[in-house]
Amino acid sequence: MPDPYAWMTNLFGTGSQSPVRASPPLPTIPVGPLVAQIATANVPVTVFAAGRIVNVADILNPPGQTEPLYVDIVSPAAVGAPTSIPLQPGQAYRISAPIGTAVTAVAATAGHSFVAVTY
Repeated sequence: MPDPYAWMTNLFGTGSQSPVRASPPLPTIPVGPLVAQIATANVPVTVFAAGRIVNVADILNPPGQTEPLYVDIVSPAAVGAPTSIPLQPGQAYRISAPIGTAVTAVAATAGHSFVAVTY
């Protein structure tokens, strides 16, 4: 018996056509943050100024750190604040759309370093 769905194809050659979403190309050179270290314990720093993220941004709390890094895209970051996102050592946070607000970060210890780039 011939396959009644032979006219439909997908990535595997069977079934219905898979939707394809084209992603916009990202620049090949990432742009770094304004700062990448917490200067004073419990005092937030501006990682990206308002309007600086036009495509994608990544913030990483490196695996070698011993405490959470708090990131906030709504208000100044604060340890334990409801809008601040805690990143455990080794965790990253991705902002995947343009935002008009500043991105801030804070940690409980001065000298806490992190990695942040925007594309």
